[in-house]
Amino acid sequence: MSVNYDEQWIRDYCARTGKQLPAELRQSDRSKGAAPQAARRAKYGNQRVEVDGEFFDSKHEAAAYELLKVKLRAGEFVGLARQVVFMLPGGVKYIADFVIHKRDRTFDVLDAKSDATRKDKTYRLKKRLMKECLGIEIQEV
Repeated sequence: MSVNYDEQWIRDYCARTGKQLPAELRQSDRSKGAAPQAARRAKYGNQRVEVDGEFFDSKHEAAAYELLKVKLRAGEFVGLARQVVFMLPGGVKYIADFVIHKRDRTFDVLDAKSDATRKDKTYRLKKRLMKECLGIEIQEV
């Protein structure tokens, strides 16, 4: 049994699912001078922003970064790292938004979360695993 799809169906499917158009359709768009497809909306409605040449997943995360930079310059802590990876049991990976290094050689893990993402089941599970397995408390900013 063979199934044939017309060009419009493929375009609608790719727009609906966020997948990329096949190469032959993209090439035909260039020859026709068609406008590029609109970017997909983020899951929680966040907008990517750039601050000091670095990209952030949301305006909230960028604002938290700017506040932490001011505190770093003021000497409240000695180091600031972004997007730090922690490996949890079972091959689970948790990526912290920020890790601040204190003078007494300890560190705090900070995560910029909205009310909606605080309720996300995956995030809550990873937060609990960080506490129970690694003894690290995630502070939400």
